[in-house]
Amino acid sequence: MDFSQWGQPSGEWLAFAAANPAVLANSDNVPPLKLQKIANGMRSAVAGNIVRATGLSKLVAKQDYEVPTRDGQSITVRCYRPVLLKPRPLPGYVYFHGGGFIFGSLDTELFNCSWLAYSLSIAVVHICYRHTPQHKDLTAWHDALDGFEWVATHDETLGIDISLGLVVGGISAGGSLTACVVQNELRREREGGATSRVRAQVLGIPNLIHGDAFPYHLFADREKTSIEQCAEAAVISKERMRLFRDLLGREINPADRTWSPGLAGEEELRGTPKTAFLVAGWDPLRDEALLYAKKLKNSGVQTKVHIFPGLPHAFNAFTQLPSHKRWNEVLLDCMRWAAADEDGWIVEIPPTLPPVARPTTATTSQSQPAKTDSPETGNGL
Repeated sequence: MDFSQWGQPSGEWLAFAAANPAVLANSDNVPPLKLQKIANGMRSAVAGNIVRATGLSKLVAKQDYEVPTRDGQSITVRCYRPVLLKPRPLPGYVYFHGGGFIFGSLDTELFNCSWLAYSLSIAVVHICYRHTPQHKDLTAWHDALDGFEWVATHDETLGIDISLGLVVGGISAGGSLTACVVQNELRREREGGATSRVRAQVLGIPNLIHGDAFPYHLFADREKTSIEQCAEAAVISKERMRLFRDLLGREINPADRTWSPGLAGEEELRGTPKTAFLVAGWDPLRDEALLYAKKLKNSGVQTKVHIFPGLPHAFNAFTQLPSHKRWNEVLLDCMRWAAADEDGWIVEIPPTLPPVARPTTATTSQSQPAKTDSPETGNGL
């Protein structure tokens, strides 16, 4: 295999980097806890500002729930629902944020989750797993499994129509947690005869294989693999990946399927629900995503792959980039594809609008109050 044709930085990115050197300044020498605090603070502030500026804060309601974990602790799950859809059951999307297993919080995802909930008229459930350096080894993956189980068994509490099946998705580190959850559902179905509760998965720039277990032997040339070709890529370099990985600890075998779901064999993957990928070409994680996509396709799984050539990991976070808007368009398209029936039909839900007074005549104005329309279904943005 060789996917190196997509690994040279694009003109769009080079122009952006030249115009914004401060945005891309290296911060690897900052202590992890301080870096975590700074990054989460910045991401939360940006998310909050956008939600307020777009009016989403008034259009989407959120509710937090405390969820117990297997080690006797707890995590928080936040559910987002469009206000105008009232309490009726909605399709559910379980979301895991990205951030190298060190960054991310409930508030960093405020815009992402509000936007998806409103745009697609769905309930978005954000499982906020625990992070390094405070928590190591498989804590994040166990939190993902425990959080998903709670969501799948509390559909009435969350107002989710579980009969439709849940779409599960994540960005970067969240992609690893997504794949772990989906593979666990597959084993549960295969070994215990239980029906899978996952309808589809959406993997954005996913981290699927521990760097120390990367299967170089499956590629045409080691130097053309994304880990080597994109070793000095912007945003996340090979060295930065190692720093993040070391924070997870070294107690677990790098080839462990929980840690490295991308190493699962094709036979193991048969029966996986349909899967969409969003992949950045100039990203050390590129090849593990595309390798996983090929395995799934070879296993008979419906796959949808969208590649952004020459763009680095997490380029979608930079709103000044033209491709930022395109990422959002593709993500919505992948979400709609994931939720579509087997025949591929997508039924668009009418836009949600506030009640509007009907024009009144002289007769009605004198004898009765004007009536209003109150649509109960919606879609927007």
